[in-house]
Amino acid sequence: MNMPSPSVELTRLFTEALNARDLDALRALVSEDAEFPSPTGKALHGHEGLERVVEAAGRTDLLLAREGPEDIGDGTGAARVTVPVRELVSKSEQHGSAVFEVRHGRIAEFEVVAAR
Repeated sequence: MNMPSPSVELTRLFTEALNARDLDALRALVSEDAEFPSPTGKALHGHEGLERVVEAAGRTDLLLAREGPEDIGDGTGAARVTVPVRELVSKSEQHGSAVFEVRHGRIAEFEVVAAR
């Protein structure tokens, strides 16, 4: 059995903590200067932005379910991990990808991109 890479393991822990609304666990996984792009084109930043992401997830009953293997791309000093997910929001669902950038052992960027 292959062990997931540290970057993949980090993204799995992030998804579990987000689904559990565990802000303390999420803070431990996310860099202080993390970016959270939104569908509107605006981005939230840092741990304050993370708090807003968790609040929005709670308001909409958001759950992310992994639907397949992760795709890992390496950039300059960062790993880009894309995960096919099913996004459950207020009892409706859509398919897309959770996209993470991992730098120095922490999540530096996270967004969910809807499937086209």
